[in-house]
Amino acid sequence: MENKNEMKALVFDIQSFSTHDGPGIRSNIFFKGCPLTCLWCANPEGQKAVPQLFYTKMKCVGCMLCAKVCPHDAVTAYETKEEAEAFGFVRHDREKCDKCETHDCVEMCLQNALDITGKWMTVDDIMEKVHRDASYYAGKGGITLSGGDPLVYADFVTELLRRCKSEGINTVLESELCVPARSLEKVMPYIDLYLTDIKIIDDQKHIEMTGVTNKQILENLRLIGRTCPEKACLRCPIIPGCTDSDENIHAIGKFCKENGFSRVNILPYHKLGTTKHERLGSVYPLPDVQAPSDEQMQHVADILESYKIDCIIN
Repeated sequence: MENKNEMKALVFDIQSFSTHDGPGIRSNIFFKGCPLTCLWCANPEGQKAVPQLFYTKMKCVGCMLCAKVCPHDAVTAYETKEEAEAFGFVRHDREKCDKCETHDCVEMCLQNALDITGKWMTVDDIMEKVHRDASYYAGKGGITLSGGDPLVYADFVTELLRRCKSEGINTVLESELCVPARSLEKVMPYIDLYLTDIKIIDDQKHIEMTGVTNKQILENLRLIGRTCPEKACLRCPIIPGCTDSDENIHAIGKFCKENGFSRVNILPYHKLGTTKHERLGSVYPLPDVQAPSDEQMQHVADILESYKIDCIIN
């Protein structure tokens, strides 16, 4: 393990006063980098483990000062009015932008149309933020590590969680668990609550929808089930046409029952990631999918509850 004082992780957001991801008032730290590329991802800026350019087309006036300072010739102008209205005045070669280390264009932009998502931080950097919020925890709150996936930085996160537990700060881990078991085992002594998705049981379908196999994910869930199932609250995103089939929900119910998981939150699909995809210069993969109805959500809940699972519709 590298020197604890020198370890860094890429963080794309720290939210104070959060009340949705664990008990009480919490500090949410969002790590950048994820093994999955879920089609419905609400935080696409959390997928790549590199700082990325955010472009807000509504703020751009097309002055092209950014193009003048770009050392990689990664910025060009759209030539037609129709293109400008659809995409903004400029296009970015994202492959070049992702490799850029200076991002001179951001400082040059007088309209604040450009920003960088992702900052390398040390454990001390994050603990400084945590200490600022600590007075609001009121004995119930604490920190929630989210992403992306925090376990991409297993050694860093282990040290961060150890520091928090040594100060009596409640800890919640949001992770896809698509990491080697040894990475999960490192953090387990310091976790008060696991919030992790269980999306699709069929492996081939999981690959189609998330880009990766679910074999390691299910093995890690079984590990938690064997050791501390009472600390886990599983989350099942209900994405029409992707995760909502009766076959998949029954399979999830059976898996939970077999592994001692008694709590599942079902999360209705939303399109909060759409504008983020636009700012990243990517295309949202599910533009035509609509949120499930209340009746559809209740149907899913009824199936899971038939397996003696406490199911909450979020």
